[in-house]
This record gives sequence, C-alpha cells and structure tokens, in this order.
Amino acid sequence: MGMGSGKGKEELSRLLINDSLLPDIFLVRYAQELSKNALLVYLWLNMTGDKNSFNEETVKKFKIIPDDEISKTLAELMASGLINRKDKTYSFDDIKAREVEEYVQAQKAMGTDPDLSGLKSDEQERKTLADSISKTFYQGELPYIFYRLIDKCLYEYKFDSIVCYKLFEEGYDQSIHRSNIQMENRAREWFEKGYTDIKSLEKQLEIDKRTKKLIKLTGSLMRKRLNGLDIDRVKSWAEDLGATEELVTLAFKENEFRTNLTLKNVGDTLTKWHDQGIKTAEDAAKFSEEEHKENKRKATRRKANAGSVWATGEEAGIAAEPKAEEPKNTKASEDTNDDDGDSNIPDSVLDMFGD
Repeated sequence: MGMGSGKGKEELSRLLINDSLLPDIFLVRYAQELSKNALLVYLWLNMTGDKNSFNEETVKKFKIIPDDEISKTLAELMASGLINRKDKTYSFDDIKAREVEEYVQAQKAMGTDPDLSGLKSDEQERKTLADSISKTFYQGELPYIFYRLIDKCLYEYKFDSIVCYKLFEEGYDQSIHRSNIQMENRAREWFEKGYTDIKSLEKQLEIDKRTKKLIKLTGSLMRKRLNGLDIDRVKSWAEDLGATEELVTLAFKENEFRTNLTLKNVGDTLTKWHDQGIKTAEDAAKFSEEEHKENKRKATRRKANAGSVWATGEEAGIAAEPKAEEPKNTKASEDTNDDDGDSNIPDSVLDMFGD
C-alpha cells in the first residue's frame, strides 16, 4: 500500500539521506585507531558537509559528545592527520590526495634507487602475491593501502614473497589485517628482528605458537588470568629456556609442595633444567628423581652425624662447668705443700704401691 502523496512526501523529507562517501583509505588506515568520540565527530562532520570550515561551536551544536571533550577530540583528529587547523577554524585534510602523492613519491624513490632496479622487473610475481593475499584474506577486495604495504615489504624490507604472505596470514589470524597501522608495525618489527627469509621467520613463529600454548596452560594451572608481567615471564620460558608444555607441567608438579606457588618458583625449576642441558620431560623427571635421592642421602648423613661423638661439649649442647676458684697461697699452705711432696701425684698411681 503506497503512501498518500502529501503525507508521504512530508515523511520522506524528514529522512536523513546523504550521498557522501567515506574514502576507503579512511576506513582502512584511520577509523580503527580513533577513539569513539573522534570517530563520531569525524563522521558527523562528514555527513553534515561542514568539512571545509568548522570550529568547536560547530561540534557543540551536534551534542554527540560532552562539551569538555571537544577540544581533546579535535586535537586527536589533528594528530591523526585527518583535519587541519588555522587560528580557531578547522578543515578536513584531503587524505585521498595525500595518499596518492605519497605513493607516487615512493614509486619515484624506488625508480631512482640502483639497489631496487632489479626488483622492478618481477612485476608478475608481485601481482600474483597481491592477488593471493587479496583472495585469501580480503574476499578479493584488497584495499589500496595494503598494496603499498606489499611494495614496502618486497622492495624496502627485502622480504621473501612467502614472508610477505605470512605477514598477512598472521595479521588475519590475530584480526589486525584490516588495521594498516598495526600491520605496518608488525612488518617493521619483523624487519628489525631480521625475519626476512622463511627460515628465520618460521623459527620465531614456532616460538610464538609455543608461547601462546604456554600462556594458556599456565593460566589453567594457576587458575587465574595472567597479567602482563606473568605473560612476559612465560614468554621468557619459551624464548630463553626452550620450555615445552610437558616441561612446564612437570615444573609445576615439582613445586606442588609449596603453600604459595609462584611463577618464579616454576621459572627457577625450568632454569635449573635448562642449565643442565635438559630438553625433554623424560630427562627432567630422571634428573629430579636423582636429585631427590641425593637430598635424601644428605639428610640421612646429617641425621647420623647428629648421634656421633661431638667435637666439643659446646657443640653437643653441654655447658662447660665453671672453674673452681683457686685458693690463695698462704704461708701455711706453702709449708704443707713442702711437707707433702706426694700431693701432686694422681691417686691411681699411688694405689699401685699400696698404703
């Protein structure tokens, strides 16, 4: 059933129909990094058409964020490169034009760099790689900004093609593949750590995979959600000590006797095994068994020593008797000593001769 001609037109006129389109570059490169307030203000300004000249009063009229947050929000948009300011008036920056200009300059730079001249000849490999990334992780619609990231990985960072593909694969697994900033940060991190070929990268990816499993396992064994410090400690187990899930589980069992078990206790046990060259749970169990036996033997020896002859009475816990005070030498005693020459001879010796 159709609307009445008069009333229908009136109702339609109230609809907020706007044909303004946000550039893809905004959605891919900027939107995911903005705060809620900044995103609201930018979208509202884009919808109302006040892009070339607006101020804080303009934003106040929208009543979409608290007044005391407006200055801070506009500063965030400026820091992100989305708007410019002249005196007290703001305007939108042309992010599409800037992006194209940056890309052109980057291509010119590659064309004048003698070290990159050989790479430009292999455009077919680049196209095949980009198509594969687009179909696998972006449903065949790879945003333009990520073509630039592919070029940067191949020509500036000198990544092998498979490493570049692995970068997007990891981004997809961690749900950051649509954030240009996070993807660029990850690419830079790999470059700085030297993960430019598949051999070095796969070694690190194996460690990262093992670390995730250890974090999950440790949280389960501790029955709590690990904080940042806990996670860093578990990472060191994987990266520095080569710990496996089996070794970590055994290390927890080794410390079960403690009333207040901490991750430091577990880490100390793992470190001890690592210093002994132990890499498997089986070897760790044998080492611990021998260690327990040795500790038991030491305890037995200490107990036996407790019942043996003591070196001194003091060591045995027997207090020495105080020395009797010697009588003062008087003339009478001197005379007695002179008369009795046998007084200093032990009784046992005298008894040998009878009375």
